[in-house]
Parts: sequence; C-alpha cells; structure tokens
Amino acid sequence: MKTLILTFTLLVNSVLLHAQDYAVVLTSNPRTAHKAANYSELTHFTSDVILNEEFKYRDFLKNSKKSKADFNFDGKTFTKMELTKTLRKAAITARDYKEFQKLLENNHPEFLSVLSIKEMHLLYEKFRKGSLNSYFQDLAENW
Repeated sequence: MKTLILTFTLLVNSVLLHAQDYAVVLTSNPRTAHKAANYSELTHFTSDVILNEEFKYRDFLKNSKKSKADFNFDGKTFTKMELTKTLRKAAITARDYKEFQKLLENNHPEFLSVLSIKEMHLLYEKFRKGSLNSYFQDLAENW
C-alpha cells in the first residue's frame, strides 16, 4: 500500500510538471523582424567595442570605414563609420556620462530605445578613452 501511494504521488507530480511545459509561438510581421535584425547588428557593434580590451578609436574607425554594415533607427540610416563618429563626438563633447546621455537624447533619441543604460555607459568610457579632454580631466583629478 505504501508503494502504491508513493507511485501515485510521483505519477501525479510528473504529469503536472509536464502539463505546464508549453510554448507560445508568435507570428512576426516584417517590421518586427526588421527591428530585431537591426537590434542584433547594433548589439554586435556594441559588443565589438565593449569587449575589446585594447580599444583604439582610430583602428576601430579604419575598420568601420571598410564595413558595409548599416543601422536603421526610426527611419534614419547610419553606417558603421557614422555611428562610430557620432558616439566619439558625443563622448568627447560631454564632461561626464550624464551629459553624454543628454547629448544623445537631444541629438539622437533613437539610440536610447535600443541601447541599455549599462551599454551606453561602457560605450562612453571606451570612446572617451584616449581623447585629449579625458587626458586633461585625468591631469586635473590627479593634480
């Protein structure tokens, strides 16, 4: 009798666990698929910048000139070179991360919908590194 109760309990639990396993499939329209492709390309771009330990802007700019990748944000198309130059210009112009975020928000609000806050902060640090303004700022802080 004890084994019958144990067997029945295990059978009920296993059936309940498998009954909850289901998948939802959503049909995608072309707009959704297109946005997902752009998001994927931008994610690849940001990971190239962020994961590169020895990131150098000039080398990355040379490689981006050779690239044929295009990024579409809300009807605006950016080449990889234009995106690189835009982020570098915003990073150099800004004194700190908050100002960088405001510059992108005012000039290119489409970036905010795609990039996370953490990604934007890491991009700011990478593009700011090696600039004359960051050198002067480091000198002033360490003086």
